[in-house]
This record gives sequence, structure tokens and C-alpha cells, in this order.
Amino acid sequence: MNFLFKNLKPKHCTYLLRILLFLLSLAVVAQSSYAKTLVVGTDYSTISDALKDSEDGDLIEVMAGNYNEKLEINKRIHLKGIENPVITALNGNIIEISGPGVIVEGFTLKYSGADLSAMDSALLIAKGANDTIVRKNRLLGVRFGVWNLEGNNIRIENNTIEGQKEIETNNRGNCINLTGSQQVHVTDNTLSYCRDGIYMEVCHDATITGNNIRDSRYSIHTMWVDRGLFNKNTVHDNLVGLAIMYTDHSKINNNLTYGNKTHGLLFIQSVRGEIVGNTVIANTKGIFLHNSVYNTLTSNLIMNNQLGIHSWGGSVDNIISGNSFINNEIQVKHVASKDQVWNNNYWSDYLGWDMGDDGVGDAPYESNSIVDHIFWRYPAAKLLFASPSLQVLWMLEKQFPVMDVPKIVDNKPSMSPLHKQWKKLLTKYSSYIPERYYGELEKVSQESH
Repeated sequence: MNFLFKNLKPKHCTYLLRILLFLLSLAVVAQSSYAKTLVVGTDYSTISDALKDSEDGDLIEVMAGNYNEKLEINKRIHLKGIENPVITALNGNIIEISGPGVIVEGFTLKYSGADLSAMDSALLIAKGANDTIVRKNRLLGVRFGVWNLEGNNIRIENNTIEGQKEIETNNRGNCINLTGSQQVHVTDNTLSYCRDGIYMEVCHDATITGNNIRDSRYSIHTMWVDRGLFNKNTVHDNLVGLAIMYTDHSKINNNLTYGNKTHGLLFIQSVRGEIVGNTVIANTKGIFLHNSVYNTLTSNLIMNNQLGIHSWGGSVDNIISGNSFINNEIQVKHVASKDQVWNNNYWSDYLGWDMGDDGVGDAPYESNSIVDHIFWRYPAAKLLFASPSLQVLWMLEKQFPVMDVPKIVDNKPSMSPLHKQWKKLLTKYSSYIPERYYGELEKVSQESH
């Protein structure tokens, strides 16, 4: 064949390449034209029969009805429910996807038996089933909802997943369970009554956004998940809101977490994270930092929690600025060997003044002060918040410190809340009273003395 090309000029080679590419595109179009639509309910009585006759690229439409069967999908097909058909199984995996490029949408998946094994998943995405899309489905009364192992570019969107509410929380499965999944997208799902709403282990570059998660143990639980984006999720009435553990360079932004029995946002060994614009209301602890360093926490509203923020276990060198701490029973619990400086925040219990009228307090805000301790020990004393006696006590302590413990110091405290909508949100969530999960919290740990 070489003699055909050896005398061709470069421009002729270019023309020939364009012709070859054009012919190749025609071949792809011709192949796609053979893709067919198989209809279950008219052409087929079962989904399994349609799957046997299908080929890569086919669309299988399933008409409304009840289908008692289990499915294994190993072809690149689009399985689409029309008017929400129901697939029911006694136990096991209802749908197992073992090939890449599969789309499953528009179904209700549920079990007819109550004796499910610990590993039963309504929809299992097996290893190697990359580029799978699961969307607009309802998974009801399931042990595990969607489970993926080591997939790439998995999309789980607009699904409703409900676990077995009659089972004790720790014995349930996870609504969405991801292990080793890379570049996964979990978007706009409604998840409830699971052990963890979304559990992720060694899943990097994930996008978790717009999900509503309630009545579970942890709403979102990560272990060794780097560069994750957790944005605009609403999590409430769980044991823990977002539990971000052993992560690097994650972004936890614009989430709403309220009414959780322990923590709203929990960070354990999270480093170089961005925690911005979250609203944390009526949890036992608003934000908990343990052994977490080099994080940036800005523009968060932390309000009406039993404890606003708990910094412990070597959580130093974090930038905590531009946040509003409002009406938390204890604003800060700080356990460390030295003071930490968190400037430019608003503290609703700040007793200072602004002689320069620039919106910034003239005296620093300091946690673990004697006045702060009085408010914590005797909440009724807050009725005297603006009294001259407390002002004098506060000033005297600055001259003659009584409690020699490490403090949070804000040298530029804001005189007014940094979140304009705080009153509206306080009214909206006024029915949520922080859970006394730990009983009476200690403001100053014995180990800090």
C-alpha cells in the first residue's frame, strides 16, 4: 500500500485524512441508525425478555405496571420507565448493572419481603460499570439504595430513596454507598431513614449538591475523600449533619444543617478545606473541628445551637473570619495550648463599644471570659446583658484576668450581624430546640486549665 501514498504531497494527505474522517462519521451514524426501541407491555411481557433481545445503544421503554423480577444489565442500553412502573423482588439486588454507559430512569424499586440480607441493594453498579446514570427513580423500603464500587463518572440524580424506618438506625443500610468511586455526581436526591444518607470512602473529585437528607445517622459521611464539593445540601433531623473525615481540599459551601441531634458540621482530620456560606441552626454543636488545620471558615451563620463552635484536638492555624455567631448557648469551646485569633466575626454576646462608628468593636472579643462563663452557668443572667455592672466586670477582667485559659480572640469584632436574613431564619426554625444529647456541656475543659 505504501506506493499509493509515497508520492502524495502534504496537502493531498490532508484531503485524504478529511475524507477518511468523513467516512468514519458516516459509519458511526449508520451504526446508530440501527439502534431500536423495545417496548415492555406491548412487544414484551417482561423486562428480562427485552434485555435479552437488546443490543448496545437500544432504548427499552417499560410501560406502567408491576414487574416481579430481577435484572442484570451488561449492555449499553437506556432502560426507561413510562408512568412509573414498579419492579419488585423478594430480596437480593433488584437491578445489577455490570456494563458501562447504562441509564436507568423512571422506576419504583421495592421489596416484597422483610428478610433482607445486610448487603441487599436495590440498585448495584458493579465495578467497571462506568458512565452510568441513575435518575428519577423511587427506591422504597430498601436496605441499601444505590451501591457502587470503583466506578468512574457515576451520576445519581433526582432520586427518592427511603430505607427501612422500622429498623434501628445502625442496622440499616446506606441510601447511597460509594467506595472507590471517582468523579461521581450525586445531585438533587431526597434521602431518608438510612444509616448514612450518602457514605463515601476513597472517592475523590466528587460533586454532592442539592440533596435533602433527614432521619438518618450521618447525612453525608466521608472517609478519605479529597477535592470533594459539597454544596447546597439540606440536612436535618439526623444524628449528625455533614461528617467530613480525613479529607484534603474539600469545599463545604452553602449547606443548610438544622435540628441534628449532635453536630451540624463535623470535621475530623480535615485539612485545607473551604467551609463557606453554610447556615447551621439548632444543632447540639454547630461546628466541631478536631485535629483539623489550614481550613478557611468564612461567611457562615452559626445560630441557636447549644454550642456554636468547638475547636479541639490540635485544630489550629484555621482562618475563621466573617462569620455570625448568634444566640448560641455557648459561643465557643476552645481546647488548645495557646490562644487563636479569629478576626472580623460577629458575636451576639460582645459587650464592647464602637467609638469610631466604623462598625468594628474597639475592644477585642475574647472567649472563656468570666462574663462569658456567667452567661453559660446562669442563663438567666443574660437579662442583665447590657447592664453597667456586667460592663464593669468585663473591663476589670481585661485588666486583671481571672480565668487563665487559652482563648479565641477577635481583635476586630463586628458590631452588627454579617447575615441580614438571620432574624427571618431564626423565626423560621424557632420550633427546633437544640438537643441535649450530651447533657450539660462543659464550657472549659479540665485539660485546658
